[in-house]
Amino acid sequence: MPLTLLAMAFQLQTASIGGPGAARPSATAEADSARDARRARDAQAGFERTRRSNLPWEGGAGDRCQVRLGRFCWWYDEYAPTLPPEKETITERRAQLLAALDSLGRLHPGDDWLAGMRVHYRIDARQPALADSAARECRATRWWCDALLGYVSHVRGDAALADSAFGAALSAMSDSTRCSWTDIHTLLPNDARERYEEQSCAERLPLERRYWLLARPRLAAPANEWRSEFFTRRVQSWLAERSRTPHNMSWGSDAEELLLRYGWPVVWGRVQPSFSSTAAAEPSIIGHDPSPSFSFAPREELLDSLVEANDDGWDLRSRYGESRYAPRNVRRIAPVSVQLARFRRGDAILLAAAYAASDDSLARVTTRLAAMIDDTLTIVGEPDSIRRGTSTLLLSRPPRLAGVEVADTTTGTLARSRVLYRPDSGAARLSLSDLLLYRAAGTEPATELDSALLRAIPGDTVGRDRPVGIFWETYGLSDAGETVDVAVTVQRIDRSWFRSARQALHLADEDTPLRVRWTDARASAAGIAPHAVSLDLTNLPGGRYRLTLALTSPGIGPVVSSRVVELREP
Repeated sequence: MPLTLLAMAFQLQTASIGGPGAARPSATAEADSARDARRARDAQAGFERTRRSNLPWEGGAGDRCQVRLGRFCWWYDEYAPTLPPEKETITERRAQLLAALDSLGRLHPGDDWLAGMRVHYRIDARQPALADSAARECRATRWWCDALLGYVSHVRGDAALADSAFGAALSAMSDSTRCSWTDIHTLLPNDARERYEEQSCAERLPLERRYWLLARPRLAAPANEWRSEFFTRRVQSWLAERSRTPHNMSWGSDAEELLLRYGWPVVWGRVQPSFSSTAAAEPSIIGHDPSPSFSFAPREELLDSLVEANDDGWDLRSRYGESRYAPRNVRRIAPVSVQLARFRRGDAILLAAAYAASDDSLARVTTRLAAMIDDTLTIVGEPDSIRRGTSTLLLSRPPRLAGVEVADTTTGTLARSRVLYRPDSGAARLSLSDLLLYRAAGTEPATELDSALLRAIPGDTVGRDRPVGIFWETYGLSDAGETVDVAVTVQRIDRSWFRSARQALHLADEDTPLRVRWTDARASAAGIAPHAVSLDLTNLPGGRYRLTLALTSPGIGPVVSSRVVELREP
């Protein structure tokens, strides 16, 4: 579980009450508003003092400190601590605070701070339904009310409404406010962060869109939950900057970065600071973030728009990620073996998948094939209830990101696999589909996609004990027939540095690629020409190989399609 440890304590300044842009009130009304502002902030500060003095005592953090951010130290613990329930004193004082905020909120319905606090402390009290009612009653600044609705909807698990509400909030913001809220520099690794911070808001948009496309936790969810979580943290940061927090520290850039990267704590505790020799020293406050959480951000190299990747582009279990997020109903992340292949169908793309989730803990599953066309359009296939099978999805345009997700809400398991594609130019006269590997049955090759898909291999692992079939389609051949040269190459790509050095010194045999060439003459039907070939790989040692298909025609070529496979013993 992520934890935040208070290193120092400071006094937090209060903010003025009243929404921006309001007409100047009379002197009496101004005095009343100032008095109500003091009452509201005194009540809020008093509650946090009560909370701090009644938090359970903990054993401390020891020497753990994975990330140092200014005054704060953060580390990750996978399991939540065992703490006693919240004391009744805290519960009663929170209820009194909410009553005071509601009363003042009726007097000042246009006040952003009051509107936000009425929502925030109901969420703090684990009352999301009441928080939703408070958000819908908001009469403050329009974009702020939309953001509060997004905050509540995200907490309640309504991903579509949260995304819509935050979208409305961003649209209604001024340019400068929107630029501040969409700023993701705290989520980026060092080199990407430096480049990002040098750019204007308009220049940042392509990287922001790519980050959110790649960092989406569940393609099959109605919206990007991590993006809504980030804007939820923006709401929490806005409120914390203008209020007292359980930490009792002045809000600063370190506190904001800590929140934006790791989230708002859901449980608090206190420890006596070991560095202080003063008996009356203020206890340190530990905030326990939601747990377990995961690092959904892509590796830095994937932020380049021309890069392709498979599951190795994400390190979901990293303990040192730039950010973490705990999706609703996800307790663990598991792998699923998937083979994806794209086929043209006129102006559309047929995405085909063969998958197998071998995790024994999976019980009642929901399996979906999904694809993101861009950062705003996601297509999700019909759900299935099997752990092993095939699926297809017809897309209007080539996908940028695609994958299979197997979700089990009983155990809180999400098994996912992804492929990131390079943008498709689609300009050549001749083109190839992806290669689809299948289990070759005897000597009869697959004659069409459906028959190949029935025997498709889930994942990228093939055995050496039997031939492997390769199915593909060629597009652009003449309907009357056209002769093309076809070459298939199987080349090892996982040579270690030591093996490469031994080969360079002629102390080990070179890895000789397997090459097969032939001439093919066939006509296409509706612009599609299916092909298949079986390869005997039994003489190759185990390892990672790249299968490359190259097609050439007079005046054209080569047109290439490839796939990386793991060749293993049976």
